[in-house]
Amino acid sequence: DVTTFEFEKSQNGNKVYREETLRELSFFGRMVYTYDNKYTLMGVFRQNGSSALAPGKKWGFFPGVSGSWLVSNENFLKDNNSISELKLRGGWGKTGNASGIPFYSSYNLERLNQDGGSWSTYQWGTDTGWEVTTDTNFGVDLGLLNNRIKFSADFYKRITDDLIMPIEMGSTIGNILRNVGSMENKGMEFTLNTANIKNENFTWNTNFNISFNKNKINELKYMPTINKVFIEGMDNLVRFAAGQPVGSFYGYQMQGVDPQTGDIVYNDLNGNGNFDTGDRTFIGNPNPDYTFGFSNNFTYKNWYLDTLITGSVGNEIYNASRFELELMNDFKNQSTAVLDRWTTVGQVTNVPRANSLSAMVISDRFVEDGSYVKLKSVTLGYNFKNPFKGVSKLNVYATGQNLYTITDYSGFDPEVNAFASSNGISGIDYGTYPQVRTIVLGLKANF
Repeated sequence: DVTTFEFEKSQNGNKVYREETLRELSFFGRMVYTYDNKYTLMGVFRQNGSSALAPGKKWGFFPGVSGSWLVSNENFLKDNNSISELKLRGGWGKTGNASGIPFYSSYNLERLNQDGGSWSTYQWGTDTGWEVTTDTNFGVDLGLLNNRIKFSADFYKRITDDLIMPIEMGSTIGNILRNVGSMENKGMEFTLNTANIKNENFTWNTNFNISFNKNKINELKYMPTINKVFIEGMDNLVRFAAGQPVGSFYGYQMQGVDPQTGDIVYNDLNGNGNFDTGDRTFIGNPNPDYTFGFSNNFTYKNWYLDTLITGSVGNEIYNASRFELELMNDFKNQSTAVLDRWTTVGQVTNVPRANSLSAMVISDRFVEDGSYVKLKSVTLGYNFKNPFKGVSKLNVYATGQNLYTITDYSGFDPEVNAFASSNGISGIDYGTYPQVRTIVLGLKANF
């Protein structure tokens, strides 16, 4: 049970405390069978219940099954000097999610407004059930040269049905939670670990991993699209729609700046000869084609050095911070980009004239490539053994984080998201504070 206490002010100004309790219950079972140290089969059975879900939907059954074949223990590989380990594995299973749902969301509850006026809806009754993810995966593990080289590959397809998301019902009712649709993720993950050098004084180990993932929305219920991230004075920036990647940017396609007027010209996608909402389309995908990490660990006698490089390729960022720096529509400092704005008839430029209403729409003008390679962290340290009486070990180290970034992104940091707390929304930079470069000096002692 999880219990919280909240209070509200009643009409006479007193504090009225309300206790809310979320009850969750789970039954779990697992069976594992291994034959001849080669073949393993495992089954998992889980039954979960949550009081926050609607009547008749409080319980969910989430089974799973997996198996593996340790090929390297077969007679034809048992004495192989090169292959230390070879395992084939696969699995299928379901998991459930009901997090973030208010405790009494399955009821219609009301409360008096703070000003003592009319009654309004506090939590709109919901028909929400479990969000269910079905995962199918296959993999291979390979070890070579006494496992000094270890390689793993995973291939997966993950489908999430009955996605739990709030549906906006207007200012009077607010948002209601519903199971709104289905989403699919599929991809590949590869990991390589190598022990490059290993002797009495010096060791060098390397880890490299890379992940490829593609996602899309398979289905939306209740409405054909869900729009998110409203930009004041413009429109919603993100649109969820069947067949599209999660969190895609939606707006107009900029064709250029008219040399005669200094206004932006947009592609007439619906072909009616007018600039209207029918010309909007999907203009960017915040999801990367692949991400990777590359780490190296060195030791020399009592010294050690650890480095980590991370990267993302193919993702796009909507640099909404440029709304404030390049629109030239109010009184604030602007970036140097506006020095190239249109000022005279016949001028060829990609920056419209000042105070042009044509710039006040969501468009691909501010969609940028968010690919990057970052020196994420470096740690250099030294271990003293028995340096003082009563001290068995003393570790002195220095760590640097977010030290250097290679990217074409024009903002402060491509590894940011202004709406990280919103489900399915990423890749938007709207005055977002960048990840800071830090230097840490540390000392650890064992007594």
